[in-house]
Amino acid sequence: MAIWHGLLFGMMLQLSVGPVCLAVLHRSMTRRLRDAFMMILGVALADAAYMGGAIGGLSLLLQIDWVKQMVLIIGALILTWFGIQTLRAIKGRGEQEQAPVQQAPSGRSSFWHGVLLTLANPLTVLFWAGVFGSLLASGTFVHSTELFLFATGCLLSTFLFLGLVALLAAYLARFFRPEWFNVFHGLSGVFLIGFAIVLFAKSGLKPPYWPF
Repeated sequence: MAIWHGLLFGMMLQLSVGPVCLAVLHRSMTRRLRDAFMMILGVALADAAYMGGAIGGLSLLLQIDWVKQMVLIIGALILTWFGIQTLRAIKGRGEQEQAPVQQAPSGRSSFWHGVLLTLANPLTVLFWAGVFGSLLASGTFVHSTELFLFATGCLLSTFLFLGLVALLAAYLARFFRPEWFNVFHGLSGVFLIGFAIVLFAKSGLKPPYWPF
């Protein structure tokens, strides 16, 4: 039952669309479906690392102000870089006549793209720290095996939800006109940069010339 509870909880969490979901959607529509699944594998690995860190007390380290601030700033910089790279994928009119799907050299870059994109969001480890901290404190799962099964269910929800997103995006890409991909690249890049600005704001760092 613990794995089932984890699966249901994870699915409810996945419904809040964030930069990872958008990135999987973008990768599936503009590259091969295999690349999208390799990215999902990287996302799940990073989630597993964050869950393990939350159980092991990594959240205590993030309670130190300067550590939390540094992590948020690094995450914002990584997301900004991803957003800029996405915007650079916008093609000119002459290039729009070419096939819209870009063939990646291998799935390795997609895998690490998923890992870095997930690790770049420090709010994830804070969320999992709260979830597993409350579970441990309340004694909901008496045995460590049940806690492990709950975490496994959460990871399965990542594979299930993002896998369905990738399949749907690959299907919809067949009906996209070449010029529509430029709009999609632009929206994806702006969203990633916007999320990076949110992380930077949460860090509390203000330049010397900040007016307020």
